[in-house]
Amino acid sequence: MKKILIISFVLLATGLLLSANPFLSKYYLPLHDNDFINGVFHYQLFALLVAGMAVSLTLKSSPESKRLFKFGNWHVIANKEKWLGINGKSSWKKNALQLCFFISLATASFMFMGLYYSDKPGHFQLNYVPLILLVSLSNSFSEEMIYRFAVNGNLSSGASKAMVLMSSAVLFGLPHYFGFPSGIIGVIMSATLGYILSKATYETEGLGIAWGIHFIQDIIIFTALIMMNS
Repeated sequence: MKKILIISFVLLATGLLLSANPFLSKYYLPLHDNDFINGVFHYQLFALLVAGMAVSLTLKSSPESKRLFKFGNWHVIANKEKWLGINGKSSWKKNALQLCFFISLATASFMFMGLYYSDKPGHFQLNYVPLILLVSLSNSFSEEMIYRFAVNGNLSSGASKAMVLMSSAVLFGLPHYFGFPSGIIGVIMSATLGYILSKATYETEGLGIAWGIHFIQDIIIFTALIMMNS
């Protein structure tokens, strides 16, 4: 029963996030001169609220989930996952660096290809850096709380590892059909990332690696998006 409730809540949280922009556009709060960046700030504030709800519900329903509120043991050996290139002999610290490199390369390729072919490719400006870091930190935190902390924290004690990882992957991947990159490619890329981040969280018993890799991807994504819309 708890599994169904948690998955239902994550689906509800996803629905709230997907419908956030049309809803928030009705309530103008001037946080930045650029309309796109202003909208991003609005969304991030709303996402943090939803993430807070996810954390509260998770801690209430599964108090033991608080063990994940740490960086985790980066020196633990990563369980073998052949399709990810994990041989089962090296630490998560080493695997995280390798995975982060290849994931970031794929993310950058898609995002900057989109930037290259966009109607108004902008130019990078140094004053973007604080904005990019802030929204990347906020977005990665919110999504990790919803799709890793809530899923792993609630399901780990009563479900198989495979179910935990696949639940996180599917729940994280599907809403990215409307993201960037979008469509089936966006779903596959995001679901794969969700699986890796959930695996890291599960095996290291902490959110450090997952949040770190996610944060770097968001830096790449928001850099391209802000350049497209500046």
